[in-house]
Amino acid sequence: MFSGQTFLIFSSVIPSFAIAFAGFWLGKLDIGQQINQKSVSNLVYYFLVPSLIFSSTHKRSFDISEFSLLFVSVLSMILLMAPVAIFLKHRAAEKRNGFVLPIIFMNTGNISLPIALLMFGNEGLSKSIIFHLANIFVLYSVGVFLVSGQTELKQFLKIPALYAMIAGVAVASLQLPELLQPAIHFAGKLTDILGYAAIPLLILNLGYSMSDIRMETLKAGIEGGVARLLVGPLLGFSLVFLWRKVGWTPVEPSLDPLALLGFRTSEAIIILNASMPGPVMSYMLNLKYDNCPEQAAAMVAVGTLGGIITIPLVLHLISIFIMGQG
Repeated sequence: MFSGQTFLIFSSVIPSFAIAFAGFWLGKLDIGQQINQKSVSNLVYYFLVPSLIFSSTHKRSFDISEFSLLFVSVLSMILLMAPVAIFLKHRAAEKRNGFVLPIIFMNTGNISLPIALLMFGNEGLSKSIIFHLANIFVLYSVGVFLVSGQTELKQFLKIPALYAMIAGVAVASLQLPELLQPAIHFAGKLTDILGYAAIPLLILNLGYSMSDIRMETLKAGIEGGVARLLVGPLLGFSLVFLWRKVGWTPVEPSLDPLALLGFRTSEAIIILNASMPGPVMSYMLNLKYDNCPEQAAAMVAVGTLGGIITIPLVLHLISIFIMGQG
């Protein structure tokens, strides 16, 4: 018999992968070929995801220490995965730097955001959004430099989600005039509704994007995809226990229960995102600059498929060792 916690884990993960499979299957059907994926992606990118971000951030106060913890954790995870990626790159006798992108970067959007919401509520979603934006920031700077020799930080500054987060933090943190309260209330309700649509479309888009990956290309991504799934959570847990050791995420029972829960949720989000497969965006960047696109596509596909097994296991470990709900 499944325990309640086990049921919660599987009920949080299975819908995401089921929707991704539906998107994959849709891409294989004739009717799927009639869908303009760019239009759907633009709808999600410019309206739905920013709405989700504003909806989840404008109701809570901004904590600079929390932001610093998550941002430093992103940088640390990328740096810690770099030697693994370089080792596999040499092992594959590959000279192009695009090979390392799906190994060092994480899919902090399509998969982790819905799981963070279902497992850890709006608090988990808000923290996961901060982690996601930090990951994207490094991808558009260091990642683009690796595959092209230049940076696209200006592209990061064009991301609507960034400004949705700034607006949400401003509304939550500033004492705004009473006259603006009805407009803010309306904006909150509107973005709540639009945000609900972002999660399923994000996952559908992931599955649809993978529908043109051929089975014969998967072999090229087995080592990288598996390394991303196995080494990532090990480093994530190690990083969390290091933060405890240095006192960044204290564990003293005497702490306020809400503060204690906040620290544990931050740790859970760090490990969850560290356990993600490579992002589809890494494949898109490699394709754009013609830098190992086949290997990147294979690693993303292998990692996403393998995540069906590894992500529930990691969530179970999080519930035991982090959230204390074993």
